[in-house]
Amino acid sequence: MNKKLAAAIQRDNELEDAGMHGDDRTTCWTHQSWAADCENDPAHTAPSVHHYPRPA
Repeated sequence: MNKKLAAAIQRDNELEDAGMHGDDRTTCWTHQSWAADCENDPAHTAPSVHHYPRPA
């Protein structure tokens, strides 16, 4: 990871903590990369919902 990407990830983390919506990130916290580089990854396009509780 280069210094520019690391700084951008840190900035996005701080902005998100301050209330920015996660969809407005320019970086991907999950993949530690630029968001545009992994936007087609199945983790983003078809996230798993197996951890959701089943309705009663």
